[in-house]
Amino acid sequence: MDLINRSILPLMIPRMRQDRILAVTGARQTGKTTLCERQLPENMQQAHAYITFDDPEERLRFQRSPLAVLESLDAPLVILDEVQKIPSLFDPLKVVADNNARKERMQTFILTGSSQLLLVKSIRETLAGRTALFNLHPFSLPELLGGDKAPLLDRLWAGNVSLPDEAKRLLTLSPQETRRMRTIRDLHRKWGGFPPVWQREDETDKINWLKDYRKTYLERDLTDAGQVADLDAFALTQKLLCARTASLLSVSEVARDAGLAVNTVKRYIHLLSMTFQCVLLAPYYENVGKRLIKSPKIYFTDPGVIRVILGERSVNEGAWYESWVFSELLKWRQRQPVEPELFFYRTSGGLEVDFLIAAPDRLLPVEVKSHDRATFADGRSVETFLKSRGDGSGIGLVIYPGNDIEEIRRNVWAVPDWYLFPFLKS
Repeated sequence: MDLINRSILPLMIPRMRQDRILAVTGARQTGKTTLCERQLPENMQQAHAYITFDDPEERLRFQRSPLAVLESLDAPLVILDEVQKIPSLFDPLKVVADNNARKERMQTFILTGSSQLLLVKSIRETLAGRTALFNLHPFSLPELLGGDKAPLLDRLWAGNVSLPDEAKRLLTLSPQETRRMRTIRDLHRKWGGFPPVWQREDETDKINWLKDYRKTYLERDLTDAGQVADLDAFALTQKLLCARTASLLSVSEVARDAGLAVNTVKRYIHLLSMTFQCVLLAPYYENVGKRLIKSPKIYFTDPGVIRVILGERSVNEGAWYESWVFSELLKWRQRQPVEPELFFYRTSGGLEVDFLIAAPDRLLPVEVKSHDRATFADGRSVETFLKSRGDGSGIGLVIYPGNDIEEIRRNVWAVPDWYLFPFLKS
């Protein structure tokens, strides 16, 4: 498999000219090492030094004399991999970075870690104000498809696209290109985006890797992230939560089903979210007086991981598809010049919108439908939301896996996922 350019790279390079320390977090096996050791130095055309703290010998070397070792690294780019394994690194790193700044020495440190819990905590306590923080997700659909023209969702959010014109342009795509985009989309929806999955052709090899990944997470990664006394209880809680993906989270319900204390389940959810296994999505509040449901929704964001936790037929297709769309929205949001916020919308009166993309000056309501044909009924909640805004200037989207861009209600457009998210070819 050819090396895939990561969308995070153009975001990191300008920050390297401003910040002396960059931290890249993300789940294990998302490609942090490849990004930092290969792609980043090649793009910057800089010599680099690479040290991984997965190596016990390197951990011992740094523990004996961390300041001396850091000062001996004279490459302009220094990559320190899996830094959560050596918390004693951060104080001497602060000293070296500050000394470099005083001497006007141009040296950048890239830190990577698989536990947001430990890495972010150390940065906040020791390196606050000195570090730019990035998160590397598994492959997104745009990364896998390639292309050089800004994605439709980028242009929609910026307000510089005509959807009627885009509907005509979609019809000009060749059948071969349409099939290619839909085929890769289908594989991504089925297997998720972890790079090692895409390096394997055989489905049995893919599923075996995903099973090993989950086993490694339970037996190894949790040890790095925090103490879990009972791995079986944690694994059961993970399964119960995963079965609720794309649903409102009731901690007390999960605690009852798992036979655990509510506070234990809360701690497990915190560990899962800080190790990039799940994401909690907050409801949108327009004002405090509105009677909105306050519980978050929970999403497990990688379809392949969902598959091995629950088995193929254990998740409702609609919830599975909504979780996949949410993961693509997370990855899309990270690429924006100013990251918008993501919410869901639900009122006590029963109005529901799957997602709201929010900025101070605009809102984009998004409904998600897993069937191949978008209908008039699919746009009802989005149209109702737009009417409740009163200004009549906004549009809303229904994201679905079909073939056509079409206005299914006034200012509500159904757009195929495989055309909305990817970079397009000029």
